[in-house]
Formats: sequence, C-alpha cells, structure tokens
Amino acid sequence: MSATHLSIPCVAVAAAQSGQAFGALPLGDFLFPIAPGAALAIHVALSAGIVAAIVVVAAWLREKRAGARPDVPYESGILPAAPPQGPQNAPYFLIAALFVIFDMEAAILFAWAVAARDAGWLGLAEAAIFIGVLLLALIYLWVDGALDWGGPRQRKK
Repeated sequence: MSATHLSIPCVAVAAAQSGQAFGALPLGDFLFPIAPGAALAIHVALSAGIVAAIVVVAAWLREKRAGARPDVPYESGILPAAPPQGPQNAPYFLIAALFVIFDMEAAILFAWAVAARDAGWLGLAEAAIFIGVLLLALIYLWVDGALDWGGPRQRKK
C-alpha cells in the first residue's frame, strides 16, 4: 500500500520520501483533492447544521408546561411576592469575568513554557513583563475592591 492510501501517517511517510520536512506537505493533497473555498463552505455548512440540530433537538426534548408564563421565574419554583426593586447584587458575574481574563494568562504561559528553552533570556524577560502586568492588574482590582464579596456598603465607590 502506498503512502497516498494511508490516513494521517501518510503525510510523514510522503514527507520522508520526498525529503521535505514534516508538515511541509498539505494533508488535503493525500486524502482527496478539494478547493480551499469548498473546504471552508463545507466546514461552515456542517457547523451550522450541527448548531441547528442541537437547537431542534433541545426544543423537541424540553418539558412542555401548559399555561406557563414567560415573565415568571421558574428556576426556584417560588412565585415572586413583589416586583423587583432594581438590579440585584451579583458579584459572581464579576468574579467569573476576572476568572476568564486571568485564566487566559495560564494558557499563554503554558505555550511559553513549551518554548522556554528556545526563547532564551529575551523570552524570559518577555514572560516576566507579561506576568508583571498581570500582577499590577490584580493589585489594582484588589485595591479597587473588585475582589470583595461584601455588599455595596463595603466596596469603594
């Protein structure tokens, strides 16, 4: 069996036979020929189809409630005694946003750690500056009171 009839390993075999570096040969040339625009169209169509299927199945499987009012909260099952008096204090949204922001630095630092040996002292200096900026942002948020779980009377205005 030739290298063109294999799946993923054929790229390495064909690259080794041709003397090119691994990854220099496009994978699509070995599986089946397709234009880049057609590949993009197929990807978009499949993605949209999967999203549409998930929405349809979720609507089909959801619980049908006879006489349900869309303006009444259903999460707790307790009917509201009075209309809401304004926005509710929900600091967990702020904590979630801070988590997303500071979690991205972990992904970036993992990528840096893989290339740390090749990056040398310049890479170390760049990572130190990056961590320093994040540390300054965290200190600013701490001083500003963004990390306080207390009510509005305890936070700085």
